[in-house]
Amino acid sequence: MKLRELIIAVKEKQLSKDQLEGYRNELSSLFSEMQLEMAELEKEEALFMDSKADGESVANRKVSWKATDSGQRLILLKRYCISTKEMLNSLKSRLYLIY
Repeated sequence: MKLRELIIAVKEKQLSKDQLEGYRNELSSLFSEMQLEMAELEKEEALFMDSKADGESVANRKVSWKATDSGQRLILLKRYCISTKEMLNSLKSRLYLIY
């Protein structure tokens, strides 16, 4: 399932314990995969920052990085991870109410 689909599914009010646990497991797995992808992109960012030209400012280099495809992907993943973490917290709370 994709992240947007999971978010919509989790919004449903009347989910069973098994459904909540299933969504929690899927979101946890997705969160882990995104974290691994972010690690690779952050390594790429470090190498990009290291290759700056003489006289080029760090701020200018950061802006240049964010304009790359990898930089854009990293921006998205960071926000997706925040969203996923919130959804996981919500699922944990909902499961806690059931137990």
